[in-house]
Amino acid sequence: MGYITVEPDGSGRKRSSITAEGQAFLTANQRAAQDLMIRTPPSGRENAPSQIIAAMDKLKSALKTRLSTSTLDASGIDSIARDIAMVADQILGDIPASSPAQSSSPAPFDSAPVITRHKFETRRRALTVQSVDYLTPHMIRAVLHSPELSDFTSLGADDHIKLFFPGDGEKPQMRDYTPRAYDTDACKLTLDFAVHEAGPATAWATQAKVGDTLNIGGPRGSSVIAPVFDWYLLIGDETALPAIGRKAEELGQGVQVITLVAVPDAADEQTFDTKAAGTHHWVHRPVTQAADPASLLAAAQGITLPEGKGFIWIAAEAGVARALRDHFEERGHPKVWTKASGYWVKGSAATSDKSLS
Repeated sequence: MGYITVEPDGSGRKRSSITAEGQAFLTANQRAAQDLMIRTPPSGRENAPSQIIAAMDKLKSALKTRLSTSTLDASGIDSIARDIAMVADQILGDIPASSPAQSSSPAPFDSAPVITRHKFETRRRALTVQSVDYLTPHMIRAVLHSPELSDFTSLGADDHIKLFFPGDGEKPQMRDYTPRAYDTDACKLTLDFAVHEAGPATAWATQAKVGDTLNIGGPRGSSVIAPVFDWYLLIGDETALPAIGRKAEELGQGVQVITLVAVPDAADEQTFDTKAAGTHHWVHRPVTQAADPASLLAAAQGITLPEGKGFIWIAAEAGVARALRDHFEERGHPKVWTKASGYWVKGSAATSDKSLS
């Protein structure tokens, strides 16, 4: 399910580690997890009403029979899991009870939500530059440090934080950036800055040096893609590279991932340290043509989508992202298995449109 990774630790044993998807699932089911942690014998069954005990036994028997006498495909597993989860939520009072007509017909996987959203308490943090280097000619990587990062949380590869820069008056200028990587144990945060037309973030990154400070806020929340897909197609331009790189590196062993990224030159191509089975495509075009979808569309037309369930993630200039979204929809890819975002809008500074899909 992609919730943990298991690797040898060098001593003949195996070490299990929770993944970003696992952390998201744990957060989404925090109430149930807490209940398991504090549960102690007796279970309370002996004091439960007889009708409830009978229903519990009937459910247990039905599950045993179904699992032992039939082979379930992915849709059957999803259907049973959703039914049980829905009833559990109703019992806990987290969602209003559905009518019999609603509950008798579980939604097919095609229409089931595949992105879960998590909200966090927002706070500002003051960070110090630990290192800053040109990763490629058009990408600067800054590693920042602060004890305030010990509880930093970012569950989604395309999360955004706010960066605050001095403005003309008292109000600061703000820009959205993706956490490329973070380490709460080391209290570090890595940010990649695409170098393009001058703006407060680009100006700061090109002049930053060790010891400088940067104030950030958030993330306000995370959008986590359910780990139920056979393959992923990640498409974007320079501004999307931090999210694309992070997603590719967070995917589990052998998961099929295809990336398609537009950059100015071959020297701007990046490598991703990933265990996923990756196929990477690069399009070279001048920065001045970043708002023209032609080059990415031509490359996208040449990509054969793999068999099975796939999720397509797109982020670029709003018009480019919209054109790519429409292209895959015309090819018959389910819209609910696509997320398209305009990370920037041509001719409008500090503007984005992250709700194209």
